[in-house]
Amino acid sequence: MSVGTTALAFFVGVGSRDEQPQEWGAAHLIEHLLFKGAGHWNMRAIAREMDRLGADINAFTTRDYTCFHARVLDDEALNAYELLRTLIVQPWLLPGDLEREKNVVAEEMRESQDDPDEVLDLLMTLALYADPAYNHDILGTEATLSAMTASDLRKFFERHYQPPNMVLAISGGARQTVLNAARQDFMGDPVPSLLPKRRAIPHTQFGRKSESLDWEQLHIGLAVPAPSRYQSDYAAALMTAGILGGQNSSRLWQRLREEEGLVYGVSTQYGPEADFGEMMTFLSLGPERVAVALTALAEEVYRLAEDGPDPEEVEHTRTALYTMAVMAQETPDARVMRIGRYALDQRRPPALTELRDEMAAVDAKAVMTLAESWTNWDRMAVAWAGPVDDSIDIIRHLQRSAGHA
Repeated sequence: MSVGTTALAFFVGVGSRDEQPQEWGAAHLIEHLLFKGAGHWNMRAIAREMDRLGADINAFTTRDYTCFHARVLDDEALNAYELLRTLIVQPWLLPGDLEREKNVVAEEMRESQDDPDEVLDLLMTLALYADPAYNHDILGTEATLSAMTASDLRKFFERHYQPPNMVLAISGGARQTVLNAARQDFMGDPVPSLLPKRRAIPHTQFGRKSESLDWEQLHIGLAVPAPSRYQSDYAAALMTAGILGGQNSSRLWQRLREEEGLVYGVSTQYGPEADFGEMMTFLSLGPERVAVALTALAEEVYRLAEDGPDPEEVEHTRTALYTMAVMAQETPDARVMRIGRYALDQRRPPALTELRDEMAAVDAKAVMTLAESWTNWDRMAVAWAGPVDDSIDIIRHLQRSAGHA
C-alpha cells in the first residue's frame, strides 16, 4: 500500500574495504563528487533539482557499499530516478571539484574526531579486524586524500560503478513506473564485471586500542566475532544481543544504569554482514566507575551464559524484535534499505513469517552458547577513548568478576 510516496535507492557494491592503500577514502570521496556535476546538470542545477523535488535525496558510504537514495511523491519518482541514475552513470569528476571537495572531507575528518561515537567506532574496528583493507577509516587519511588525482578517481569509478555491481531497489506507488524506466536504461547488452565474485572475509583479532582525549566521560567498546546474516544462529544472535543489552529491560541496562547508576549509557549491538558478523557492547561512564561497572557487566554475562535466560525474558525479547521487524517495513524508504542490502548479497529478504519462525525456534541453550563466547576475555577486542590512564586495565577488571580469574 502506498501513502503517495515512492522510495528508491541505487546500491553500489563498493565501500572502503575495496580500496587499495593508496586509494583509502576514494569510495567516500566519489560519493561526494557525484553531486558536483553529472550529465547535463552542474552542481547548482543538481541542488535546484533536489529542492524542486521537495524530497529526501542523499547518499552514504559504508565499508561494504555506497548508497544513493531518494524518497519523493509518486508523481516525482521518475524525475528522482533520472537524477540518481545520471549521478552514478555520467559523473563529471572534474579536478577543480575534487580539490574543493578534499577540503570538505578534511573538515568532516575534524568533525568526526570530536564525536565520541565515531572515534570509538574506528578504534573498535582497528581492535577487532587485522586487515588494513577493512579497518582503515572510511574517510581515508590526510595523506591519501592529498595525493589522489581526478584520474585516480576516474579509474576507481570505472572499476566499481558497473551495472553488474549495482542494485536498484524501489518501493511505493510509482514502483512500476520507475522499474519500467530502469529496464529501458539497463537492459541492453550485458556488461561483464571486472570485479572478483567474492570479497575476502576480514581476519579478526583481539587487539587493544585506546586514545587519550580531554573528555569528561570514558567511552568503552567490547567486541567479539558473531554469526553472519545467513548463518543458522543469526536469530539466536539477535535474541542474545536483545537480552544482554538491546532494550530497556535488558540485563546490562537494568543492572548498570537503572539499579546501580554506574553508567550514562550501555548497549549491545549485533552487526551481521553477508559472511561474517560482530557483537559489540558500548559503555559511557565516568572513569572513576570503570572497575565496578565492568565487574557488574562481566557478572551479567557470566550469569546469562551459565544460567540462561528466563522464559519471560525470551518471550518479550522475541516480541520486541518481531515488532521492530514489522515496523521496519511500514515505510517505503525502510523497505528499500532492507531489500537493497539483501539484493547486493544476491539474496531474497526473509518474509516476516520466516523471521518469526526462526526466532520462535531459539531456545535458552542457543542464547547460553553465544553468551559463553563473551566470557573468554582474552579473545575479545577492546577499545576505549577519553580520559585514559595506566590504571585502566579493562580486561583485568572483567577477569576479576564472579569468581572467574
